[in-house]
Order: sequence, then C-alpha cells, then structure tokens
Amino acid sequence: MCLAAEDASLVTGRNFAPFVLALKPALQMSPLPGWMTAPAVVHEETAMIEIPIPALWASPAVEFYALTVVFDDCGDGGPAVEWRAPDGSTSTISQGLGELGAALGLNARTILLPESLTRAGGVLLVSYYAKFSGILSLAVRPARGDLLAVLGGQSDPVLVDEALRVFERGEADGRRMVPVSGDVRRGAIVEAELSAPLAPLDTDLEFVVPIDGTVEGAMVRLDVLGLDPEAWIDVRVNSLPVGQLNFPPFRLDDPSLVPDDSGRLILAGWRAGSLFLPARLWLQGDNSVVLTWKRSDAETGRPVFVRNSALHLRFSTEAPQMIAAPDLMLPDPLVPDPESIPLPEIITGIR
Repeated sequence: MCLAAEDASLVTGRNFAPFVLALKPALQMSPLPGWMTAPAVVHEETAMIEIPIPALWASPAVEFYALTVVFDDCGDGGPAVEWRAPDGSTSTISQGLGELGAALGLNARTILLPESLTRAGGVLLVSYYAKFSGILSLAVRPARGDLLAVLGGQSDPVLVDEALRVFERGEADGRRMVPVSGDVRRGAIVEAELSAPLAPLDTDLEFVVPIDGTVEGAMVRLDVLGLDPEAWIDVRVNSLPVGQLNFPPFRLDDPSLVPDDSGRLILAGWRAGSLFLPARLWLQGDNSVVLTWKRSDAETGRPVFVRNSALHLRFSTEAPQMIAAPDLMLPDPLVPDPESIPLPEIITGIR
C-alpha cells in the first residue's frame, strides 16, 4: 500500500519536519516534509515498511536521520531495521529493537541511522515478521551534527532531541540494551548497583544498602518503562518519605507519546528517573531504600518495569570508607590511594 499526503498544500517544506507513519488505530501518514521526495510503502503481506530516504547532499542542512519505532514488545526481539542501498545491497542496522524473553508491552526505541549508509540515499526497511500488527507507529526525523563537549568518561551521547533528552550510543546504535552491572568507585564517589536486570514493579521494591562511612549525599537512579504520565514513584529511606522520582520533561510532539485504546496519551519506551537523597537519611549499617509505585486513577492496568537501578553515594573525604569493593578502580590524584583504604563487602539486593 502506497501512502501519500492527503492535501499537497499541507506539505511543510521545512528541512527538519519529521515524517510520521501511524498504523494504529488507523493507517495514516503525515504530509511529506521538504527533505522527503517519495512516500512510504507498507507491505502488510510481507510485514515490511519501506521509507525512501534521499541522499544527504539533497538537503544540505540535514546531516543525520533518527528513527523512532513504537511497538508492542512481546519479548521476541522486536522489529528489525535494515537499509537498502541504491545498488540493491542490504545492511542490517538492528536485528531487533526490543527485549528477548521479557514481554514488556508498549515499548519505543530511537536509533541514529549510520551516516555511512544514508550519505548516498536509499530505502529504510522496518520489518516485524509474524508480529507486524504490533507496530503502532514510526517516525523519521532529520538531525544535524554539532560540536559537543562531554565531561566525564562514562557518558557517550550521540543524539539529543528537542526536549534535550540525551540518547547514549548503547541505546541509539540499534543493538539490544545490555544492563549496567557492578560497583564503581571514583575517589569519594561510589556508584553501587542495586539491581541491573529488568524486573517488574508490581509491589514495593526494597533495596538493602550497608553503609560504612560518612555519607554526604546520594542519588538513586533507575530506568522505568510503562509508567503512566499521571503516575509517580515514591521513595523512602529507612521508612522516611523523601519524595518522588524525577523524570526528564517531554514534548507533546514526541513520537513516543501515543494514545492508548481509550484515547489517553501515554509514553512508550524507557525513561530515566532520579532523586537526591540527603545525608541525614543514612545510618551506619544496613539501610533500606523502598520504591512505591502510585498508579493514576485513569490507568488501564499496564505493567511497569525497572532496570539499571543504582545508588550513587558521595562520602566524606576525611573518612572515605566505601560501602563496596568496586569492580573497577580509577586513579584520582586528588584522593588517597584506594589501595590504602580498607573496603568492606557490600550486599545489595531486593527483599
């Protein structure tokens, strides 16, 4: 099926207008933006969507393209993404945008298309064999390269959207996400893994964190999928309420913001949440960190999942005893030699 803009007068002609294709609740397409020269083609019989992408030289302001796919993740790997070059050769960009083994429900993934493939133009192919009806929508958005200075060695950003959400290389390169694991110490900072693997958030989630030293402050961080925009997650430390996890803002034209069966807007895909935990909350010995999910009254019962739960702690440099023997030791000339500091064993987990 070939889709075309319903009204040619609606064609934007703007260099950075997105192309959006929705398959549910009904098949519809946005007007062709100025950078796009031909409509998309949907092959339901072969579970394939073809999106012609012009050569980059055709739109000088455009240097990259990003693809966002919203889909029902059944734990079978999700939709695959490929590229067909002008000579007919095909390259795999992503073998699957979803999870393997865990059925998450509504998911979304944004990836950056390799400039080495898109430079000469071609056709973007999105397929979901045996589950084509699970694709809700997709969007292709132009991007431009810009000089970006990144502080710190762990961050590896490759894409920033209109709401200033940062996409790391591991998320945007099309590969399946690998949970972060292990504890890391950087001077007076300890990044302690709480629970890296994916887990459902259907009851209170409690982490037990042994502390040996003076904590000056901490941050709890985790990724959440399926959280309704009207819902929230409360945090308690040692039975004291601290507040709600903070999530980055989103724009109302974000391709991951889609209506559910009742017409309510919901956010698909993983979102990173965090909350500052002040020093007064922490005790010597075992500490309890509890996450409690508060549903919206209008929710439809969609499951919520968490992954990459971690606690970042800052200890006093006068007594820099850490809670964990880290998996990685990084030299820092501004702090005492880590080899000279005894590090007690940490046991983190879920009760």
